[in-house]
Order: sequence, then structure tokens, then C-alpha cells
Amino acid sequence: MTEKTISQPVLLTKKRSKRRNRCIVPVAIVAVAMLMLNAAISLLLIQWQQPVTVAFDMKGTVDQFMTQTAQHQLTQGQSDALTLRFTTALDVSLHDYQRRHDALILVTPSVVTGAKDITADIQRDVARQMRTAKDEQ
Repeated sequence: MTEKTISQPVLLTKKRSKRRNRCIVPVAIVAVAMLMLNAAISLLLIQWQQPVTVAFDMKGTVDQFMTQTAQHQLTQGQSDALTLRFTTALDVSLHDYQRRHDALILVTPSVVTGAKDITADIQRDVARQMRTAKDEQ
């Protein structure tokens, strides 16, 4: 019988070709550039679609309406009609602002700082709508 000899494992060290070495760096640069471009586009889309946060003083607006209404001698029916007209105008104005500006509208007490206050804009729009509704009657 012949005895088999155990030989040391042969390590195959294969050199990369020069052509392959020249391609690795440009391919890596292109891959990193594409990754950065995709990240930039994703961040831009997220920021573009993010709603803006604004604050509105609902309590102050309603209190101001109630004070102005109390100054006039109105019957119960007139008061109810005026209140309905006010709430409808306020609701329409807030929904219109939210739709046009892609805004998230928060009431003033829930905002600490940093949100634009749109109270004056909404109050002007409500007053305009109420004048228009009064003229139509």
C-alpha cells in the first residue's frame, strides 16, 4: 500500500488585473454620488410635502365676536342667525387657509413658540365673509 502524504494547503494568491483595479475607484465614486443624489432628492420631497404649522387664537376670536354681538340689541332669532353666520364663516375661512397653504392649524394655547400666528388674517377673512353674507340677505 502506498502511503498518502498530507501536504500543506496551497494558498492561491491571484492578483487583480490592472483593468479591474482601474474600474474600482470610478465605480465606487459613481455609486456614492448616486446614493448622495437619491438622499438629497428624498429630503427635498419630504420637506416639500411637509405641512407648515401655524397658530390661531380661537378663544380670542370667539370672545371678540361675543363682545361685539353683546353691544347690539338683538332678538334671540337675530342672535342665533348671526352666530350661525359667524361659525360658518370661521369654519370656511379656516378650511380655506388650511387647503391653500397646506397648513396644520393649531390653537394658540397648544403652541409654545415658533409657529406663525394667522389670527388677524382669519379674522379679516371672517369679517369679509360676514359682510358679504349680510349684503346678500
